[in-house]
Amino acid sequence: MALVTDRILIAGQIRNAEWGLINNDIVSNEELIETAAGAVAMTVVAIGEKLKVAALVGPGNNGADALAASRMLAAQGYTVDVWEKPMPFNALSPQRVKLVESGLPVSIGSMYETIEWASYDVVMDGLFGIGINREITEEDSKVIDSLNRAHEASDHLTVIAIDIPSGVNADNGLLFGNAVQADMTVTFSAIKPGLILYPGRAYAGEVIIADAGVLEDALPESEFIRLTCVPELPERDPAGHKGTFGRILIVAGSDTGPGAALLATKACYRSGAGLCKLVTPEAILPEVLHTVPEAVFCGRKRFLENPAEEMKGCSVILIGPGLGTDAEAERLLDSVLAVAEEWNNPEDLKHVIVLDADALNIISKRLTGTTPQKRMRELRRLLPKNCIYTPHIAELGRLLDINVSDIPRRRLDIAKMWNYETDHVLIMKDACTLVVGEGTVWFNETGNDGMGTAGSGDVLAGITAALAMECLHGTMSLSECAAAAVAVHGTAGDLAAADIGRRSLMAGDLVRYLPKAYGAPCAAEEE
Repeated sequence: MALVTDRILIAGQIRNAEWGLINNDIVSNEELIETAAGAVAMTVVAIGEKLKVAALVGPGNNGADALAASRMLAAQGYTVDVWEKPMPFNALSPQRVKLVESGLPVSIGSMYETIEWASYDVVMDGLFGIGINREITEEDSKVIDSLNRAHEASDHLTVIAIDIPSGVNADNGLLFGNAVQADMTVTFSAIKPGLILYPGRAYAGEVIIADAGVLEDALPESEFIRLTCVPELPERDPAGHKGTFGRILIVAGSDTGPGAALLATKACYRSGAGLCKLVTPEAILPEVLHTVPEAVFCGRKRFLENPAEEMKGCSVILIGPGLGTDAEAERLLDSVLAVAEEWNNPEDLKHVIVLDADALNIISKRLTGTTPQKRMRELRRLLPKNCIYTPHIAELGRLLDINVSDIPRRRLDIAKMWNYETDHVLIMKDACTLVVGEGTVWFNETGNDGMGTAGSGDVLAGITAALAMECLHGTMSLSECAAAAVAVHGTAGDLAAADIGRRSLMAGDLVRYLPKAYGAPCAAEEE
C-alpha cells in the first residue's frame, strides 16, 4: 500500500543519533548547530527581507540554534535582538561568544525584562527544546504568556519555534504547564510525536522538517508512520460481484437507538461492500428498511436461533454500534464469537471481526486482569486472532483498566505494549487517532474537531468492516486496512467541513462525503 509518510522519532532517538555522530567524530556539535540554524534563518528570510527579529534563547541546543540563526540574519541586514534566559554558563556558550565576537549589531538582554514583542516581525523560539522534562517555572511561564498575548493581538507577528514549541513534550504532545504558540515549527531530522499529538499539535502551527546535518543512515528505523491522506487502495476486480467485494455481517442497533446501525451500514456500502446483512431488533426493521433498502435484514431472535446459519457466507463481522449491553446483546456477542472461533484457522485467515462500542464494553466487564498487559493477554487468549478494535478513549480506558486521564501521557507506551502482547489491531480513536498492530503505529493527521459528534465512530466502524476485505484478498495487511479506514474517515470529515463548516458537521455528512474521500488518494494528489 503506497502512503505519503515521514519518519517519526521520539526525542531519545534523535539525541542518540546526534551523540553517535559526535562521539565517532563524524560531525561536531557546532556543525549540527550551524546546519540547524541555517534552516531556521532560511525560514525567516522566506517570510520577508530586512525584518525586525527577536530570538528567545534558552540554555540548551535550541538556544544555541537561535543564537547562530541570529548571527546569520544580522549578517544579512536583519535587525536582531536576543532575549536570553540568564544563567551563569550562558555567557560561555560557543555560539554566544561567536555572536559577540562577530561585531554584528545584535543586542543581548534578559528575557525577564519588559519586552515589546509586538514591535517585532518575527520571534524565534529557542527557549526549551525536545529535552525538557519538567514543569516550566512561574517566571518562565510569565515570559511565554507575554509572548503569546502579543502574538494573539498582533496582525503581523510571526512566531517560529525551533525544533518544538517551548513547553511541549516531544514524545506525547502534552504541555509542561505552558507552551509557546507558534505559527510554524522548524523541526530537525524527523517529526516528533508531540508535533502530531494534541495539544502539542495545536501549538506547532505549520511543521517544516529540516536537515540538521544528521546523516540519514544514522537515524533509526521507526515503528511510527504518518498517515496524512487517503492511501492508494487496491484496484477493484472489474469482473467482481457482491461476493467478491464482501458479505459483511453487521450486528448493531437497539430498540432505542437504530441510528448507529444505519450509519454503520451506509458507511459500509459506501466503502465498497458487496452485501451488508444487518442483525438488529425486529421493532426497528421497518425504519431500517426504509432508510437502507440495499441491506439484507435479520431480526435478533431469528439470528440467535441459528447464528451459524445466519453468518454463513459472511467474511467480515462488525458487532457493537448501538448494540446495548443487556443480556440479549451479550448473547449476540457470544454467539458471534463462538461461530467465529469455529471458523478460525491461524494458518489461513478467512474472516475478520471488527469490535466496536458496546461489544467492547461487554468484553471489558468480563476481563479480570489487574494490569493493562494482563488484560491484553486475556484479549489475545479469549478472542480470535483476526480482530480489529475501535474504542474511543473512555472505552479504551475500560478495556485496559486505565484511568482515562492517564491515557494521553501513556499513548505510546500503550501502543508499544499492544504490539508486544497481542496480534490484534487497535484503533485508538481520539483527536489524533493511532492505529496499532503488526508492529506498527500509524499516526492519523486527517480529520477535524467537527467529527467530535454522535455517530462518527459508527461511520468509522462501517468503513473499517468494508476495507477489511482487502486483508482477506491479500492486498493489504490488517493494520493497513484499519489505517486506510481511519484516513478515509478523516478525509471525508475534512471535505465535509470545507463545504459546511466544522461546527455544523454531523455523522451523516461523513457518509455523504465518502465517495469524494475515496476519489482523493495520495497518489492523485502527487500527480
